[in-house]
Amino acid sequence: MSAELDLSPPEVPEPTLLESLLRYGLFLGAIFQLICILAVIIPTSKGHEQV
Repeated sequence: MSAELDLSPPEVPEPTLLESLLRYGLFLGAIFQLICILAVIIPTSKGHEQV
């Protein structure tokens, strides 16, 4: 086993514009979903006071 091992990091291509948009779009969508879920769970009714 005298073959040399290639321990250099693999070449990863730079992300394209479409891949970057998809990544940030999915990230923002996940944040929006979490905000919507929290809005349903946390009660925020402060109005409707009877006079």
